[in-house]
Amino acid sequence: MNFQTLQSIYPDSKLSHLPYDEKNFLAIPVNEGVALIDRNGLSDREEKLLITLLPNKKISQSVIEHQWYRILFKNEPINTSPCIRVIQLQLKTNPGFFKKEWQHEIKDMFPDLLDSFFLDEQQAFIIEEKKDITYSAEEIFGLFQALDSDFDVYSQIFVGAFHIEPSRFYENFQQERLIFQNQLEVANTQKEFSFTQSVIDYLVGDSIKNNVLLRSLYQEWFADNEIVTILQSLWRNQGNVSSTSKELFLHRNTLLYRLEKFQEATKLDVKNMDDLMLCHLLIDVFGKGF
Repeated sequence: MNFQTLQSIYPDSKLSHLPYDEKNFLAIPVNEGVALIDRNGLSDREEKLLITLLPNKKISQSVIEHQWYRILFKNEPINTSPCIRVIQLQLKTNPGFFKKEWQHEIKDMFPDLLDSFFLDEQQAFIIEEKKDITYSAEEIFGLFQALDSDFDVYSQIFVGAFHIEPSRFYENFQQERLIFQNQLEVANTQKEFSFTQSVIDYLVGDSIKNNVLLRSLYQEWFADNEIVTILQSLWRNQGNVSSTSKELFLHRNTLLYRLEKFQEATKLDVKNMDDLMLCHLLIDVFGKGF
């Protein structure tokens, strides 16, 4: 169930992206996080029905015992000041999933691991300290591709940023968690979420997708799927025509001809990175079906 559906029935309900254990509220899992409904506004029969249909997720004692669970979700202070990042995972597992063995592999994969734990059967967190040699996001995505194959798991991965200031770590993590949950909602089949692209999507997504002008420009400019493919490749290659031509197995002159036709029709100049970035944002937002 999504939050809007529940809120249409209980207008005073609120959305939280964190586990919630306040006794005055009924916490109902929804697609976007946790819906909080004031128990004072519910009859006994209504509350029992909600609990039966939408069971409240309890945090197990074994999870609560993790220091980093308490730091991330309860704002417990950090005693030291290392440079830390959190890798968030949404897992789709099959019956017979070897969780302990999977966690053992995680320990082997990350030599500077501070902690790893499951919040529930689908959500896992890896807390890593930055040292002289640290994996890039692309390297982490590659490692999990192999791990998914070994354990028959489908992992969706968000690689957070490294943070130094311990007093702001809790707030920074809450924002990263919100960004990842937003990405899962709008791109629910995507496996890999880099920090920079996810932040850009989060910041510009709503403002663009609700803009009538920009939606109209997307429909007018990108009716041709071929130019969409070309511009996506051109963006990935930072405007380099030769690299784009090689990536698409398209003759350079043919590529230039098609870009010229697009530029003549739109009066854009894709050699200008501002123009190319606008194309990328429109394709990225509206191309996801908004």
